[in-house]
Amino acid sequence: MLGVNLLTLHLWIGTVVVALAVLAVWQRPGRRITLYVVTLQLALGVVLMVEGLKVPWYHYGLAILAWVGYMVANAMARRGSERRTILLVTGVSSLLLLIAFAVGQGAVRAGYAGI
Repeated sequence: MLGVNLLTLHLWIGTVVVALAVLAVWQRPGRRITLYVVTLQLALGVVLMVEGLKVPWYHYGLAILAWVGYMVANAMARRGSERRTILLVTGVSSLLLLIAFAVGQGAVRAGYAGI
């Protein structure tokens, strides 16, 4: 029962993450907020994995790559890197995150989750 409630929470936070990935990441504060929410989302995902949730391996991989990309973009912004490069890294990270979200949604719809 707890797993189902956590999965629902994970899905809702995923929706927030997608909104942030599309709307907020283009400015430094938005990237930081998105990074914190994605970190929370990954932590919930780890708890769900421990509880037995099963989704395709690339859902995890894409989400982690997106998280790393946001970390890199934030680090680049702190170091004063070129804005265009930062936006490119941010855009690729957002794309990876959106694909991970779609994969997760598809897995839940297909009954792939083993809770």
